[in-house]
Amino acid sequence: MDTMIKRAHGLVERFKSRAEMLKIEPNPPGLSSGGPWDQLNQEIWDLFINRAQKEKTYDMKINLWKDLFLYIRKCLSSYGLFMVGSTMSGFGLESSDIDMCLLTKPCANDPRLDSLHHLDAIRELLVKNEVTADPELILAKVPILKFKDKETGFEIDLNCNNAVGIRNTHLLYSYARLDWRVRPLVIIVKIWAQSNNINDAKNMTVSSYSWALMVIHYLQRGVVPPVLPCLHGLIPDKFNSFPENHSMDVQEELPTIKDFQSDNTLNLAELLIGFFRYYTNYDFNHYAISVRTGSSLPIDECRFTKAPKNDPHQWKFLCIEEPFDHTNTARSVFDLESFKLIKNIITASYEILVNTKNLSSILPVNGKSEVR
Repeated sequence: MDTMIKRAHGLVERFKSRAEMLKIEPNPPGLSSGGPWDQLNQEIWDLFINRAQKEKTYDMKINLWKDLFLYIRKCLSSYGLFMVGSTMSGFGLESSDIDMCLLTKPCANDPRLDSLHHLDAIRELLVKNEVTADPELILAKVPILKFKDKETGFEIDLNCNNAVGIRNTHLLYSYARLDWRVRPLVIIVKIWAQSNNINDAKNMTVSSYSWALMVIHYLQRGVVPPVLPCLHGLIPDKFNSFPENHSMDVQEELPTIKDFQSDNTLNLAELLIGFFRYYTNYDFNHYAISVRTGSSLPIDECRFTKAPKNDPHQWKFLCIEEPFDHTNTARSVFDLESFKLIKNIITASYEILVNTKNLSSILPVNGKSEVR
């Protein structure tokens, strides 16, 4: 037990020492040039600063991770607990939930039953010790234990052995560190999607993770010269290999890209409008979005990729390749009317923003309920 306590405190110190990496620097280059985009640039930047996860919130979440990590030892003897998602990648909002991944050794032949068993044991432990009032075990394909921490009020989503989340958190963190424009663009798109009610996989729309992949793909493929490279191609030993997840550092700094500089000089306003223009004209009928290749892939190629979790039937209206397990991260958009609504809001946002150059005019988009 002493070893686990020492490990927990050591990891807390390591993660807190990196809070500086997520700090938002004031007055980035190119924000103001005396040109026609200055007002929209400033609106994007101000909203980003106001809504992005603060260092204090990040520290509080790390402390909560430590408490839960040590708490779980009351019902498990061998495990790992990873903070994943936007909290660690740099794409978090002040209001974002906390995503965690519990790693355990398999006990049965059915991984899902293993997950349900472990998560239910943790649920009973939390209730018994009054850590939370109403934890909910969601019996999805990937089971999730949802609960609210009584002391801090943070909402927590805990999965078991869904280790792909560890790898894609590291990938998104690496992209966020490449160029200062990436974080504000992803966060503004997330705020825009929330404002327009198209940021909820449970309601057949698009998850925050999928929106982040769409922004990164656009910055790889939708502008010339690109803002971002393809990290799978640039560092194949890191992103195409299959490391032991228990030892992964989701905030690992990669020397290969430490001094990366993009040749693209577009400002935030131009890039945001370009994002909406790119997906207004995107051929969703035939192509899937792929950050892994830095390109668009024929949907049929993705549909029939041989991968353990890939299902040909999940590739329908909005297709976004998960960079590691080759599933469709946007499989929640399986309803044609939902897809049309999302596409309509993207198109309307492009047309309105080009004309108004006013961010508030698309938060939300007027007339968004009219499906074209």
